[in-house]
Amino acid sequence: MRLFPKFLLSFSLLALVFLLIHYLTKSPTIQSNLALISTNHLLNIPFRYWINNEKVCIEGGILGVFIVTSYFGNVETRSSMRRAFGGDALKKLGLRRVFLLGHAPGDKYTTQHALEEENRRFGDIVQGTFMEAYRNLTYKHVMGLKWAGSYCPNAQFVIKMDDDTVLNMYRLNLLLASLKAFVQKSFIAGYKLDKMKPIRDTQNKWYVTQEEYAAKIYPQFVSGWFYITTPQVSGRLASRANQEKFFWIDDVFITGLLAKKLKVKLFDISQYFAVNSEYLQCCLQDFKRQLDCDFYVGPNGGYIDMFYQFNHNYFTHCVEHKCKRKHSLPNESCVAEKKINLGRGAPLIETYHL
Repeated sequence: MRLFPKFLLSFSLLALVFLLIHYLTKSPTIQSNLALISTNHLLNIPFRYWINNEKVCIEGGILGVFIVTSYFGNVETRSSMRRAFGGDALKKLGLRRVFLLGHAPGDKYTTQHALEEENRRFGDIVQGTFMEAYRNLTYKHVMGLKWAGSYCPNAQFVIKMDDDTVLNMYRLNLLLASLKAFVQKSFIAGYKLDKMKPIRDTQNKWYVTQEEYAAKIYPQFVSGWFYITTPQVSGRLASRANQEKFFWIDDVFITGLLAKKLKVKLFDISQYFAVNSEYLQCCLQDFKRQLDCDFYVGPNGGYIDMFYQFNHNYFTHCVEHKCKRKHSLPNESCVAEKKINLGRGAPLIETYHL
């Protein structure tokens, strides 16, 4: 007689479990959350896109697609890039652009709702479900490569850059044209760094433990703040990332360790790079005197509107009115404080006495 109530209790509990499972799998909200727990992984975490714009590259004839790593709250930096070249202006050049973001529910500059409104207006946000954090840049970087390989396979080039990087958009076609011979090959073109050592100083921002990276030297890699590759290489790098041990310094991991495993050739185009943001400030002054600047790429140095100002002034003074070639480079004539912004290494910069 005492077993019968226990049987009923066990049956009731079993029925309750089935009802709970039914509710979990049928509820739209829960279904959305369960989508995180899937076989689709980004490195060592379950992954899905919080916001995706999978139709950005739906048309053919695309020369290149920008994948721009941007912090969640950097609304003004993204605005500067859009003001310089909006979506329609990019399309006329055969280009597309998306900004890569993580999730930051506690950000003090914007909200998830505001970000979704931004995306509704511009249609250029790709957001992953990982949290925004400095040591999560590898997730963001791999997400961008994964997205480009999956949703922009018809583009000739993938242009990866950070949102605090300035690019002379009017010179980009010349840069891409110089790389067309390599389109059918596995390549990454950027500012190549060689024989860089892990920093073992615990007080340094770039401190790397022996457990994180045991070797005494990094493989050759290119700076992650601007490089050019192809959708095919992007897809291969993203796939390979899931097979390797996570490393938080994203450009070393992706353009160094992964590229080496996949035998991707690194091409050095550092001659087009300004490693000092003050050189770009000098270029702005030169534009106004109708003097050209040989630098195509450089850091904004914290000047949020620099992307717009650089391209606007170049167009006004050097496209509408042809600029003269300057006989000296900015690093030979620009009087400014040196600030090395590469962040990933220590390239040699010589001092010039004026």
